[in-house]
Amino acid sequence: MIADDGSKQETKALIDSYRAQKLPFNLIHCWQEDLGFRAAQSRNNAIQASSADYIICIDGDIILHPRFIEDHLHNAKKNQVIAGKRVRLSQKFSQKIMTSNDPISPVSALFASESGHKNALRSNVLSHYLSKTNQNADSVFSCNFSFWRQDAINVNGFNCDFVGWGAEDKEFCIRLINDGASKKQLKHLAVCYHLYHPELSRKMAQVNQQIYDDAISKKLTYCRNGIKKYIPS
Repeated sequence: MIADDGSKQETKALIDSYRAQKLPFNLIHCWQEDLGFRAAQSRNNAIQASSADYIICIDGDIILHPRFIEDHLHNAKKNQVIAGKRVRLSQKFSQKIMTSNDPISPVSALFASESGHKNALRSNVLSHYLSKTNQNADSVFSCNFSFWRQDAINVNGFNCDFVGWGAEDKEFCIRLINDGASKKQLKHLAVCYHLYHPELSRKMAQVNQQIYDDAISKKLTYCRNGIKKYIPS
C-alpha cells in the first residue's frame, strides 16, 4: 500500500513498473492531489483502502532492515500500538546509499548517522530489557509505527485538520491511548534508516502543536475530520 500525497507522473510510472514484475502481493497506489503537506489525509486514504487487520507505517525516505516487518508482527498485541526508533543518516552517507547497492550495516550506520546511531543495533536481548510500555505519545514517528486497523477506525483515523508539518502522528497515537491502547516503545528491533533531506517548512508547527495539546488535555478519543468520511457507509 502506497499513500501518495501528490507525487508526479514519474512516481506512478515507477510504481507501475513494480506491478509489472508480478509481485506476490497486491500493490495499491492511493494518490491525492498536491494541495500542500497533507500526510494525515493521505494515510487515511491508504488505511481505508487496506484489507489488512494490522497496519505498519513507514515513510518514503526510510530504508528498512530485512527483518523490520517481522519484528513489528512478532511484537504486535491487541490493545497496543508499536512505536519504533530510527537512525538519521548523514547527507554524505545518504547520497552514497542512493547511488550504490551497498547494504547498510550497524557499523557503517554508527559512523554515518547524524543522530540515533545506537538504534542501528538489532538485538532481541537488548530489546527485551530496554523496550517499555507506557501511556504517552512521546517518541512516536510515522516512519516506524504500527497499529490495528480497527483501532484506527474507532478513533476516526488521522486528524485531517493537520496541514503542513506537525504532530499528526503523535496526536493520532494519543487518541488511541485515550481509547484504551498502550504504547510499546520498541528499541533495538524494527531497525530503519532515515535518508537525509532538507527539513520541511515549520510554519504550521505552532497550530498543529495546539491540536495535539488539545487531544492530551481533553483526553480526546475521536477527531471530527478523520477517516470515516472516506469509508462508504
